[in-house]
Amino acid sequence: MTKIKTLEQDRLQNAWDFINKNDIEKIETPAKKLPAMILTSGLGQTVAFYLSKKETKKIIDNVAQHISRVVGFDDIQCGEELLEKIKNSDSETYILLSEEALKYSTWLKRLVEAKTEE
Repeated sequence: MTKIKTLEQDRLQNAWDFINKNDIEKIETPAKKLPAMILTSGLGQTVAFYLSKKETKKIIDNVAQHISRVVGFDDIQCGEELLEKIKNSDSETYILLSEEALKYSTWLKRLVEAKTEE
């Protein structure tokens, strides 16, 4: 029997792997703030803000890599490329990118919260 992972399981696995490969103390606060920032400021402004700080760049790079995997945009491998895609996309693509970034960042936030409660 073939094991088929759901998109939610894929988001969970990608977020879990990222959190376990990084110092939780350095990513805790920006990971917790990410979903709210996407909702209030939009994906483009959030990506630009996270790229402007060294300690948050790796988080947005991870989000970009996740989006590339699940949405199928091979031209997105880092935050800068995600910002470029946002800049040149139509509204439908922007919404798709935003929705996936929000869903994935919510997993990051929840898993960081779970990990820091241990």
